[in-house]
Parts: sequence; structure tokens; C-alpha cells
Amino acid sequence: MKRLVFFASALALTGCTATIKESRFIAQDDEKTLYSDTFINTLNAQTPRHNVNVISIPSEDKTTTLYGVFLDNEKTQNTVLYIPGNGMSVEKAAANALLELAEYDYDIVIFDRRGLGASEGTATIANLISDANVTFDYTKQSLKADKVIVHGYSLGSFIAAQLAKNKTVDGLVMQGSATNVDDWVDEAMPWYSKVFVDVQIDDVFYSVDNKQVLSENYVGPLLVIGGADDKQTPAILSEKLFNASTSAEKQLVIAENAGHGEMFKSKNVQVAYQTFLAKF
Repeated sequence: MKRLVFFASALALTGCTATIKESRFIAQDDEKTLYSDTFINTLNAQTPRHNVNVISIPSEDKTTTLYGVFLDNEKTQNTVLYIPGNGMSVEKAAANALLELAEYDYDIVIFDRRGLGASEGTATIANLISDANVTFDYTKQSLKADKVIVHGYSLGSFIAAQLAKNKTVDGLVMQGSATNVDDWVDEAMPWYSKVFVDVQIDDVFYSVDNKQVLSENYVGPLLVIGGADDKQTPAILSEKLFNASTSAEKQLVIAENAGHGEMFKSKNVQVAYQTFLAKF
């Protein structure tokens, strides 16, 4: 998401048209990189209450194999299925998130999506959604998860919402999220930029509307987490998302002095997350 905000701002005074294209927006690695022994061993050492296992499953269309890691806590079958943000490969970018989540004594499942980290292929919005469905089924059926809490971060929150729309999830966490692409662009661009820049958006981005999912489809337990100083997905978008939700059991927590990647440093967020997980 950071890339788009910078791109739009850079064009603000040139009288240009900014185009948000699916093929350019979704970050891709040049080649896949399987998890190193050093990474797995270090993660094992840093999460003493979990056993770290490398996992893999075929994609729904059978064109590629998705790789991930499973942090198994022997005291529970309740699981957080974590869907990371744009460009967040498991080994290089999501390791800190895994350490944060490991503090809550849940099993944790995370996959590298297509074209990132250890997984081959080319990502599109459509196959990210289909692959998320597969990872959910794998978590329930093969890993024998009891309760599955789907936690989507940033771009991953859009995939998480679609997963909650398609599957029966026990809880949904939306972190650093937005309502939809129009609201996001509107909040991300300064008012004066809108005078000079005509933003053209690929139709596919309108197929993933978090506001619509929370107002029309998902009514289960919901936790929305935002950062007061988040420049990529401003906190007002978290507030709009929360207000759109029709869930009877929902909570909004805004981390003070926190940017896009700093929310779990907030004590308020930590307490809210622990309380949310304790319900299941």
C-alpha cells in the first residue's frame, strides 16, 4: 500500500492520471526462496511454547504449491490463520508478526502467497482469495484446528474479509485495514492532489470491499485494529470499517503513536487481542 500512496503523491502537481493496476500493485519476488534452516531454527528458539513446522499444500487450481509455517502450541487446537500484507514474505518480513502472535498461546498458521517467498506463481486478487480458501480448509481439516481466527493485516485484511465471506470463521481480526479502494485513495491523497490527479483504478479492486462484507455478510466476532499515526491506512478507515460492521460482538482499538507496522507495541492492542482470543 505504501507504494501507491507515494506514487499518487508524486503525481499530485503534474496534472497526470495515476493508474492503479493489479499487476503492478501486488508485490512479486523474482524467484522463490525456500525457508532456510537458520530461519526455522531461530524461529523455534524464539517461540519456546511452539514447535515450528514447514507446511505445504497445492493451490486450488493445482498450478503451484503454497509453502508456509505452522507454529504448534501443544496446549491448544485454537488457531490464528494470519494473512500478511503486500510484499510480506514469511521469512523476510512476517517473522516479527509471528513473534508478536506467539505471545498469545494459540497455534499460528501463515503461508507465503503466490509469487512471494517460498511460493511460486503470479498473484492476482482472484487467486489470492481462492488460495486463502484452501489454506483455511487445510487448517481445519489437516491441522485439526478447533477454532480458527482469521487475522488479516493491511492488504491481507481484504483477503481475510473475503475468506470470512466464503467460509465459517470463528473470529475476524482486521489490522491496518480499509473499507474499500475508493475510501482508501480518498484518505491517502491530500485534498490538493485530487485537483491535479485523476486516479484510474482496475475494476478488480472493487471486487474486494471490506465495508460491504462487514455490513452484509460477516456478523461474527470482530476486532478492528488501527494506528493513530498510520499514513498508509489512516485510522479513520478503521473507524469507518468498525461502524459499517453489523456484528453484535465487535471492538475497535486504535494504537496511539503507532504507524502501520507498530500497532502491537501498544498495551491497549495487546490487551484487546488477548481478550478477543480468550473468548474462544
